[in-house]
Amino acid sequence: MPRLKLLFIILFWILSISDGFSQNLVYNGSFEDYSSCPDNFGQLSKAKYWFSANWGGSGSSEYFNACSNPSTVGVPDNGFTYQYARTGNGYVGTGCFVYYEDYREYIEGTLKHPLVQGESYCVSFYVNLSNPFSYYGIDALGLYFTNDSLITDSSGVYDVKPQIANDSLNIITDTLNWVKISGTFIAAGGERFFTFGNFKTNSQTNYINLNGIADGVAYYLLDDVAVYECDAPVNTAKAGRDITICKGESVKLGMQRYDEYLYKWYTFGGELIDTSSYLTVSPTTTTSYVLKLEDFKYDITSDTVTVTVDESCNKNIVYIPNIFSPNGDGANDVFRVRGPEIDSLHLQVYNRWGNMVFETKDINGAWDGTYSGKKCEAGVYAYWAEITFKNGEKEMKKGDVSLVR
Repeated sequence: MPRLKLLFIILFWILSISDGFSQNLVYNGSFEDYSSCPDNFGQLSKAKYWFSANWGGSGSSEYFNACSNPSTVGVPDNGFTYQYARTGNGYVGTGCFVYYEDYREYIEGTLKHPLVQGESYCVSFYVNLSNPFSYYGIDALGLYFTNDSLITDSSGVYDVKPQIANDSLNIITDTLNWVKISGTFIAAGGERFFTFGNFKTNSQTNYINLNGIADGVAYYLLDDVAVYECDAPVNTAKAGRDITICKGESVKLGMQRYDEYLYKWYTFGGELIDTSSYLTVSPTTTTSYVLKLEDFKYDITSDTVTVTVDESCNKNIVYIPNIFSPNGDGANDVFRVRGPEIDSLHLQVYNRWGNMVFETKDINGAWDGTYSGKKCEAGVYAYWAEITFKNGEKEMKKGDVSLVR
């Protein structure tokens, strides 16, 4: 194989690996990243990787962000509506319909790498009709994927069929909630750009008048755009199993950290506590915690865990964690069996292949996540514990523990 061709293949492989960890292929799909805060209308380009397809003085779409408050392009209050972002602090808006002419504005986004021919892709995005700026609601909203950017100095309609389109029977008039539009398509190959808007003429568009005035526009907000391979794995929130601890002890809750996921821990009453994937707590009374996880396609799942605090700790109570992280931070660095009345203990830990990686008969023995002096991989390990209490009673405990790094 010629040397130049080999170098090209190696370079392509490296670039593919660097992008391979990105499950959402849309750059800045939630409009959080910006070059500078918008301070006026028509500044879509301040949202990184987004731009208007309408040049030559035919109009540009708007970028709204909470960093601009108070402002005509702030969030939630701006010159078009009063609306919070679906997630984060930013969204964009564009004119999709004008009653008296076929005037359109279009928003373009960029993918992290070209789509693969024959591959199935899932797409989702959220829209909201601005209020009170919009006098009309329409159905014809969609995303059109192309190899090259669509740039025009015209304000007319792009006569194309978008791969992802809203149901023609669903005229979107919701000014309060964000409405999800989603679908799948098979890539022709090489698509690197996509355009949002109305690709139908007025005569082809189903619309409804909202206030009885025979004039005006339909202006829609756009947020949380996701394009991903349909077989991409999706993780859901896992706060951990309910656990009992002695008063004054700490416990680590949570799950492994994944790229492109956002973690938020709340009290059961809704107060934000932390944004880490793990949460170390030491409650003085029985307390519940809620983990909300936002995935790469901006869907949110939640899970609740309850930490029961035993103030007596004078019975045959055994405390076995379901997760530990040997990272030297002083919290949950080792896996061990605890209990105030334990007289003897035989503990064994096995990996997923059934090989024993740790054994102890010391009631204070603890596994530090290593085997033969080497760090074990993160994952789920099975344990078996034979316990004898001071009163002579015996108990067998079996289960699993997650090692996280």
